[in-house]
Amino acid sequence: MEKRNLIIGGFTNYGINQLKPWVLSAKEVADEKTDVVLVYAHTSKETLDWLEEQGVLLWPMDTLPNVPPHVMRFHSLHEFLRIKGMEYDYVVATDVKDVYFQTNPFDALKGHKLVVATEGLKYKDESWGRENLLQSYGPYVYEHFKENEIYNVGTFGGKSDYVRDMFFHIYTNGTYRPIPICDQAVFNVLIGTQPYKDIAYPTDNWACEAGTVADPSKIAQFRPNLLCYEPVFENGIVYTHDRYVFPIVHQYDRVPELKKFVQEKYGQEDE
Repeated sequence: MEKRNLIIGGFTNYGINQLKPWVLSAKEVADEKTDVVLVYAHTSKETLDWLEEQGVLLWPMDTLPNVPPHVMRFHSLHEFLRIKGMEYDYVVATDVKDVYFQTNPFDALKGHKLVVATEGLKYKDESWGRENLLQSYGPYVYEHFKENEIYNVGTFGGKSDYVRDMFFHIYTNGTYRPIPICDQAVFNVLIGTQPYKDIAYPTDNWACEAGTVADPSKIAQFRPNLLCYEPVFENGIVYTHDRYVFPIVHQYDRVPELKKFVQEKYGQEDE
């Protein structure tokens, strides 16, 4: 049987309005060999019915006491691929609320076991990431990683078995940490150490991480330390500096011009 590709994400407490950009754009770029799957919890029947109407495959999210949804999602994402993973060749895994797709993201994965998207800054130069790493692991780990480039846990992909096991490692290393939102720190510690250090392919043209490279409220502060070029938004398309179309746009809601464009394109109401 020929293997398919998979776009997958997880959400809790979202409704149709919040899901529209991710769902509708994923269906736009997905070809006939691609499944679109959402792992979900705490949502309405109306939302689930709408998702099924859009052709999205649904998978209930497990819940455990004292495990926050940011981490728990990786347990259920892993379970999905543990059971269904043999059906898939490449997998794209993203956040849901602040992501939309511009082109088919699988072309950029060919030949790579794992692809990770840079935020364009080192840990020492980005205040949220710096504090997140410190609070998740303490000063010893921070000192070890402060010169490392930050990669975003909300946009990565690769071969099905490598993505599956990354889900497993994020979940098992992210439970019972000092702070609930620790998945980004765990992901970067994994990417920054072997064997993932040699396996992962870092890139600045697969996913636009707008929160660090395009947020108008922060870019003046970040610009002197950016490790990549700033994106270009023109005629409804987000490009790299050399006019390559980003397959994925993440954290678009941090950029008012982008947020307005997405809301108008996908009929999303302001919240």
